[in-house]
Amino acid sequence: MSEIIKNITAFQPVYRVLDREDNLNFFRDVLGLKVLMEEAAMVWLGGHEAKEGRFQLEESPGLRAVKGPKKHQRTILRADANEVEQLIIRNLDKISKVYKGKSGYTFEAVSPENDVFLVTSEALTDLSALTDLSALTEVQTEQVELNKAAHFKGLSDFELLEVDLNVTDQAVIKFYEEAFGTSAHEGRLELPLLTLTFTVTEGEDLIAPADEVLDLEFIVVMLDKSYDLKKFANQFTDYNGTYLDASAKTFSIEVPDHVELWFVK
Repeated sequence: MSEIIKNITAFQPVYRVLDREDNLNFFRDVLGLKVLMEEAAMVWLGGHEAKEGRFQLEESPGLRAVKGPKKHQRTILRADANEVEQLIIRNLDKISKVYKGKSGYTFEAVSPENDVFLVTSEALTDLSALTDLSALTEVQTEQVELNKAAHFKGLSDFELLEVDLNVTDQAVIKFYEEAFGTSAHEGRLELPLLTLTFTVTEGEDLIAPADEVLDLEFIVVMLDKSYDLKKFANQFTDYNGTYLDASAKTFSIEVPDHVELWFVK
């Protein structure tokens, strides 16, 4: 196991959005998240009780919609089964698909920027069965029979399980492997607290610069404060698109033809 792997404490994907309120309505109402902080163009989202930042939105006026497949294919969240049911019964007209599994319901919803989110309560050790939906049975929305609970605010907390990515070729996957010091197996890079999956496909905007399109912008990798980030950054001195701040607490690197990785302690 690589040194960086042992020091990861959390992940935060960052998604670019056009209309802040339009997207916040989706994340608050449909996904049940809470706005924890807003600063300039940035918004941090998390659970209503845990209040830990799980991912971020960046309002990006002037950027255009992606043509064809996005780099961000899907994000999978896991939450309490009863809370997932409450989101479903309140948003049957806003969610695209409903599934049933051993632990309860799962639903898929698409944001105003066409970002796909799967919210589940399934406690699977083999996440690939969740990724390909083989552990789930689709249910028609008119067949869903659930009761609304009083005083429901949203998800008390949730786990970020998986981020599924579209890439242009195997070279992109290899770069992620080099960055984290571990290998992907059958397109799955199993990391502490998060799995990244890769699908090699074609799309004119899969290599578009992050400051041009509304897509996944970067992934923040939170690290233990004792980790030697400067030593880690020195491994990438021959790479283009790297930045280490003066305090050696933030290191960013551009994945060629994809997104950025920000290592922060």
